[in-house]
Amino acid sequence: MPAIAASSLSFSFRPPPPAAELLAEIRERGGRVYRMRAPDRVFCLTSDPKLAAELLDRGARPYTTVGIGQAAEQGYRRSRDDDGVREWDVWVHTIPVAEGTTLWEAAAR
Repeated sequence: MPAIAASSLSFSFRPPPPAAELLAEIRERGGRVYRMRAPDRVFCLTSDPKLAAELLDRGARPYTTVGIGQAAEQGYRRSRDDDGVREWDVWVHTIPVAEGTTLWEAAAR
């Protein structure tokens, strides 16, 4: 079996951003960042489907309450009125960040 030449490998590695940088990006794009009572747990509420998708691609987890009856990736209606506004509840504490300040610590600032 021939060895693969290093020049034939194609991938992109993006080192994880510092926690404060990730949260600043989320906030700049309209996301609202909150800390949970449980230590080290942070979530984001957003009405931007692109931001939600990018966070999920980075390793975040979607959250919806039991009984909502749809996939978490599709978001949910913000109110009972069918005003068309969708919201995503995304747990961001599962996204890898650079060593140093944790997301939970950075969210307190």
